[in-house]
Amino acid sequence: MHQKAGVRRERSQRVQFFANLTSAEYEPAEFAAKAEAAGFDGVTCSDHYWLRSVFPHLWVSLAAMACATERVTLAPSFANNLFRSPVEFAQASLAMQRLSQGRYEAGLGAGWTEKELLATGQVFPEGRIRARMYREALLIVRELLTTGQCQFEGEHYTMDVPKVFTVPADPPPLVASVGGPWTVRNITPIVDRVELKFGRTTRGGQLDLEALASVTRDELAGMVEEVRAVRSDIEIGLFVLVSAGDSPEVKTMTDLLGDNLCGGFTGEPARVLDNLRSLEELGISRLQVTEMVKGSLDEIAGVLR
Repeated sequence: MHQKAGVRRERSQRVQFFANLTSAEYEPAEFAAKAEAAGFDGVTCSDHYWLRSVFPHLWVSLAAMACATERVTLAPSFANNLFRSPVEFAQASLAMQRLSQGRYEAGLGAGWTEKELLATGQVFPEGRIRARMYREALLIVRELLTTGQCQFEGEHYTMDVPKVFTVPADPPPLVASVGGPWTVRNITPIVDRVELKFGRTTRGGQLDLEALASVTRDELAGMVEEVRAVRSDIEIGLFVLVSAGDSPEVKTMTDLLGDNLCGGFTGEPARVLDNLRSLEELGISRLQVTEMVKGSLDEIAGVLR
């Protein structure tokens, strides 16, 4: 079911760094151009209406970032499966692959923020249902990206899409976010790359900093082994929240997150970067870096090279 890796998708020889856009305060094209110049391997954009503040629009932002760059890979982080049909996601992904001249990766997520869905009149299914909807959506997207059509009948989706999409010779890789045992077992075999998430840190439909502070390096190593037991050859990424610098806001995050894994991603930029790079030892090949304190990505960029 999964695609064979081409030259562009061979396993990296070092951990890759992707800069994640999460704030409408940043202009997407400028954000991406700065990240490319600083040496980041890719840029991503999260898919929310708002959390603490309004977010940039996913597809508009990715298009702007593609036009402003030449080298970096582009991807959603992750497109929210609860916001739109998997057919629209596939349509947008094929358009992005063309616009970026083959630099796009199709990152689709199950969706986890309850408040923004309920506040906008949408449904937030329980975790078990979201996971099963997610798997079906990924199967539909895979078929559309590789054949341009899809006939599918599942528990949550029924599709009869004729061959209307033109697929490129090199379709974009399909990337998924996994965390719990069910998603590791059932999602990992059908995608090209996975990104690990600590499900208990967002299980209540919002980010739980206390749960984030309890995450350990051994827990992450165990998750990598669970994925490898399902599929030994798959590339594994990790979403990381960083607070870099010496501001009072960074000090607050350092105190909140303590000495466990995520606490190592706060504080002095060189220390944060060293701790991030050390994750390669666990089998992590890509880090999607998101700032908790504004300016942290600039701080990381200053020491990245």
